[in-house]
Amino acid sequence: MKAMRIRRDSPRSPASAAGLSLIEVLVSLLVLGFGLLGLAMLQTTNLRLTQSSNNRTVATNLANEMLDQLRRDRMFAANYAGTYLASQAQDANCVAVDATTVAARMARFACAMKQKLGDSASGVVAVDRGTGKVSVQIEWGDAKRWNPLAPTTTFRLESQL
Repeated sequence: MKAMRIRRDSPRSPASAAGLSLIEVLVSLLVLGFGLLGLAMLQTTNLRLTQSSNNRTVATNLANEMLDQLRRDRMFAANYAGTYLASQAQDANCVAVDATTVAARMARFACAMKQKLGDSASGVVAVDRGTGKVSVQIEWGDAKRWNPLAPTTTFRLESQL
């Protein structure tokens, strides 16, 4: 009768069932750490771009509201022309929902920019009486929160009265 020998490379041998080495575990933890770091950076970028998109939507809505106001007050549209600075707006003007004068509507527009886009926001309304062309431009420091040297973001909307 032949004696049975256990081969060393068989799965039952104790030498091959030793497990993972410490270096393999550390390398797998390093790869996992880089993956999690990438996910964290992706989430941060996603939040920043979502806020930027929200600010663009707000600027679009504010410009459309101003154009609608100019269309309602065609006779006094030239009175709305000028520069609006959010830093000079007073919060009390935002409460006046029933703004009936041009000055009150202008103050409400500046206050809405301040509340929704921050103190650095500004708006310029230009009215060409001859052609009836109206331009509303809104600027705000969207990227300045992350980079103080970044230029301001500008949204411009033009229409014909």
